[in-house]
Amino acid sequence: MNTQKIVIILLTILCLQTIQAQETLKLSLSEAFQLATQNSKQLQLDSLKMQSLDIKKKQTQNAMLPAVNINSSYTRLSNNIEPFQIPFSGQTFTLNPQILNQYNNRVSLQQPIFQGLKNWNTLKAIKQQKLATNLDTEKDQQDIKLTVLQNYFNLYKLQQTKSVLDSNIAQTQVRVNDIAKFKNAGLALNNDVMRAELQKTNLQVSKADIESAINIANFNMCILLGLNFDTKIEVLNPEVVNDANETLQSLVSSSYAGRAELKAQEYRSKAADYQIKASKSAYMPTISALGNGYYNNPNQRIFPQEAKFKATWDVGVSFNWNIMQLYTARAVVNDAKNQKAQLTQATQQIKDGISMEVNAAYETLKVALLKIELAQKAIDQATENKRILDNRFGAQVALLTDVLEADQLLLQAQTNLLNAQADAAIANYKLQRSLGTIK
Repeated sequence: MNTQKIVIILLTILCLQTIQAQETLKLSLSEAFQLATQNSKQLQLDSLKMQSLDIKKKQTQNAMLPAVNINSSYTRLSNNIEPFQIPFSGQTFTLNPQILNQYNNRVSLQQPIFQGLKNWNTLKAIKQQKLATNLDTEKDQQDIKLTVLQNYFNLYKLQQTKSVLDSNIAQTQVRVNDIAKFKNAGLALNNDVMRAELQKTNLQVSKADIESAINIANFNMCILLGLNFDTKIEVLNPEVVNDANETLQSLVSSSYAGRAELKAQEYRSKAADYQIKASKSAYMPTISALGNGYYNNPNQRIFPQEAKFKATWDVGVSFNWNIMQLYTARAVVNDAKNQKAQLTQATQQIKDGISMEVNAAYETLKVALLKIELAQKAIDQATENKRILDNRFGAQVALLTDVLEADQLLLQAQTNLLNAQADAAIANYKLQRSLGTIK
């Protein structure tokens, strides 16, 4: 008995944990945008790209700093050389004393003074690239929003379709019960009951497909938003879209001014100009300031040499010009110019793509709004048709086939309206995205 109680308690705990695991989250579109932005791997990659540019900037700045080197060495000489000695005034002088232990210590400094403005132009180019990368991040944020809303409204359509199916299954069950009563009263055939039950079964099959699609869409949304896989998301109704009054030409013009991609290309074009200037530095000479400090034993500058540490120094200016680079650097400069030309063509391609994107979104929105109007009219017609046939069937002057067909037509009209409303919302947001920013 005690064992049974323990088993029951454990099962109860497991059930409670399962219920808690199936967390339900009512999610607005703005909240979905925020979650997706926080958990976007693309935005994390954009952040790393910005860090990469900061690192390149630091590398370029470091190239402008002086180079400081320290050299230290010890050498032991052989003792098999006879020193050269000369007598003078009764004394003997050694001209080449043999100092066997040689210590050499040197500190050298080289500061670039002029390198054809290569580093300066490179820093300017990196600054423009960072501005372009910021705009790339803005573009990616808009693309993430577009992906979120497409998945969001896809889930909305599926959930609403399931609700419509549930309502129709309940209504069909009522019809099955009514026809069964007619059959018992001798007013309907067994085949009529079977037809009504078949319609209910078909609706249940459709519901099973919709539920599977909901599970898939829900899982994808959890991945996109960084939520636990077991979270059940409930989406809210889309905002009503009423019209699309602006002209296509005005929309295309607005898109050119509002798209982050084109703004980023402008900064990249400026960066390419600076890169061309930086490449031309190869034609120029380089000038550097030099300085050396010595602390050697013996010091070669001191005569006569003696086994003592002596400090000396020297400073100077270095001028270096590789004349052959006046010819060979052309390839480097031409490559930079080619990169600028590719960038210009890519910008034109982006503009063409934006124009096509705006046109497609504009036309899709107009069709979606028309479908809403037609779907609403179809619902009114299907509802009236169903009411008439229900009354006629109740009066035994209409065929069951016509009644079931009327049910199906109303279900289709209701589903079409849901899809049209969601499609209009998606088309409206796509149009906003094509113009630059999803509001």
